[in-house]
Amino acid sequence: MANRFTVTALARRTGVSSKAIRYWESLGLLPRAERTHTGYRVFPPETDEYLRFIRKSKAIGLSLREMREVLRLARAGRCPCEEVVRWTEMRTRELENEIRLLSQTVTRLRRSTRQWRRQCCAPGECGEICTLIEHLPEFAPSQGGNRNEKMVDCCDDGGCCDGAHSAPSVGANGRDLLPEVPALPLPLRGKQQGKR
Repeated sequence: MANRFTVTALARRTGVSSKAIRYWESLGLLPRAERTHTGYRVFPPETDEYLRFIRKSKAIGLSLREMREVLRLARAGRCPCEEVVRWTEMRTRELENEIRLLSQTVTRLRRSTRQWRRQCCAPGECGEICTLIEHLPEFAPSQGGNRNEKMVDCCDDGGCCDGAHSAPSVGANGRDLLPEVPALPLPLRGKQQGKR
């Protein structure tokens, strides 16, 4: 079992939490771990490459579902680059829309704050809740993109990514929800194939 890593050793080596590694393996995003004669789960050395793929994919905003699709296409011998370009173009449009909405919110906050500084209510005259908020006009609901949910890093409770993102378990459209599936053996390409 030389050059293979336990979950703990792999976590120390890469800076990824053990919980994230186990979760990503369960989704088929990492090579399947083997068991030693003492029962320890060990990963092959090429797992580093898969972890780098996941972290770089997260950095450009790909969801777990999209990462899994990239690996599925690669296993089938198909180039996933066209899909990656489509996803990143879509994500760019969504972020631009989010920036526009945030800019509108900043403008609204600045305007309200200027007014409130001039007309803040006297002590004891704050209404049932807050006179300032009660007197605000109704705002039209924001029409965001189709990824208004926060990006899910790896696991349902959001606690396995060392606080990299604050993530809910369910997105607005379920995009990042993945079923628990058996870990799939992932093919290695190029020089890595001869090592398996």
